[in-house]
Amino acid sequence: MTNCPDEERCLHLLEVILDDESTPEAEQEYFEHIDQCWPCYQNYNLEKAIRKLIKSKIENKPVPDGLIKSIKREIEKITIE
Repeated sequence: MTNCPDEERCLHLLEVILDDESTPEAEQEYFEHIDQCWPCYQNYNLEKAIRKLIKSKIENKPVPDGLIKSIKREIEKITIE
C-alpha cells in the first residue's frame, strides 16, 4: 500500500472535518478524494472509530475535581507568560 501523495493536507482536512470545523466545500473535496484514495479512506474510518470509542468511554463520566483545578492552573501559567 502506498501513501497519499497529499497526505499532510488530507490529514489536516480529516481532523478539521471530524472536529466539525470545516466548510461544506472542504468536506466535499475531501470525500471526493477518499473515493479515489484508499489510504485516506482507511484513515477516515480508523479515526472515526477511534473517536467513537473514546467518546463512549468518557461520555457522562464526571471529571475529577483535581483534574479541573490542574488544568486551570496550567491555563493560567500560559496566559501569564
